[in-house]
Order: sequence, then C-alpha cells, then structure tokens
Amino acid sequence: MDEKGSEKPRTWKRARLPRERRREQILKSAERLFAATGLRSTTTAALAKAADISEAILYRHFGDKQQLFEKVVERNTQQRLAGLEGRFSSIPNLPPLECIDRMAEATVLACADGEGNASVMAWALLEMPEFAADVYRGEIGATEAMWDSQIRNRFAEPAVRTPLSIHLVPYVVHACMAFGLWLATLRHKAATAQAHARQYAEGVVDAARMVLSFCPESLGAAALAPAQRRAS
Repeated sequence: MDEKGSEKPRTWKRARLPRERRREQILKSAERLFAATGLRSTTTAALAKAADISEAILYRHFGDKQQLFEKVVERNTQQRLAGLEGRFSSIPNLPPLECIDRMAEATVLACADGEGNASVMAWALLEMPEFAADVYRGEIGATEAMWDSQIRNRFAEPAVRTPLSIHLVPYVVHACMAFGLWLATLRHKAATAQAHARQYAEGVVDAARMVLSFCPESLGAAALAPAQRRAS
C-alpha cells in the first residue's frame, strides 16, 4: 500500500489560553465590533468569530451578550482614564493658561482618538442609558479628580489654583468630555479630531482667563497666552 495514501490528515487544535488571557482577548475583539455596530446589531456569532472561539466559550466567560457589552464599556472607560493620565503626565511644566490649554486638548482627544476612544460609550448611552449613565458619571468624577490633582500640583499660587478648581474644572471636564464624545460618534480621524480639539481648547482658555479676571493677581500669575505656543 502507498504510504502516502495511508497517512491521516493532520488536525490542529486551538491553543488553550489561561482564563484571564482568553477574557482579555474576547473583550478586545468585542470592543472593535461594538464600537462599529453597537449592542443590538452585533450578533454573538460575530463576536465569537472575531475572538476565534465558539459561542459556547463566549457564553462560558460572559453569560450573555449584554454582560459582555457591559464589561467592554467598563474596560473602555478605564482605558480612556489611563490614556488621559498618560497625556497629562507628558505635559511639561508650563504657565497656568498654557497648561490649561494642553489639558483641555488632552481631555478631548482622550475621548475622540486612539485606543479607548468613546465610540463604545456613545452606543451604551443610546442602547443601555441607565447603566451607561452610571459608568459615565464615574468617569466624569475620576476626570475631575485628575484635573484637580494636576492644578494642585502644578500651580503654586492659591490665587490661581483655587478659582480654577472651584469655577473652571467642573465646567471644563463636562464640556471637553461631551465634545470628545461627539467627535468619536462622528468617527473623526486623528488629524481632524486634533484640529477640533485645539480649537476647542482655545475656548477653554478664554473661560479660564475670565475666571481669573475676577482676581487681578491671578491673571498676573497666569499671563502667558497659549497662542504663543501655537505660533512657535
């Protein structure tokens, strides 16, 4: 008998990943699909195929599609907060108004650009509003805390630090996050998102200047206009 004819075809087994690595793989692939088509229009078959697993394994890890979506939204939020922290840490020591300019731009771009952009959150607010609103409120609170920490650590003058923390931060965080969410919903590319974020940040600086104008000594400490950076 021909030896070649007697050979059995090889069968390949999918590598068995540790539980946490498998869950992370599913979450990453699911985020891409949910960001594109949302919860209702994304099938479990498509989710399983994207993760290169069976639907049975998908259910074993997350129970059902809605539970997976909720975990994706929570993970997406944590990615965005970590990304914003990284953007803030890359801002050098600058005069207050220029620093506010950079921070506002970073907050918009954390929502609109790159890994962790807010496309999934936009779908969640549309399709699971009660759940998403709770997660989004938590994100707003964490972002406000980051802004307060940056202002406290970067600005030595109480005449600058206090008015900005009290009168500017709550408004700026809500506004920048909402604008970034809108850019993500419209699926802006990186270049256009950055251009919009820069323009929006200029308006935030105008608001900061107005807040500080109630304390003349504050304006003196924060006098450098961000336009100088853009012109350089």
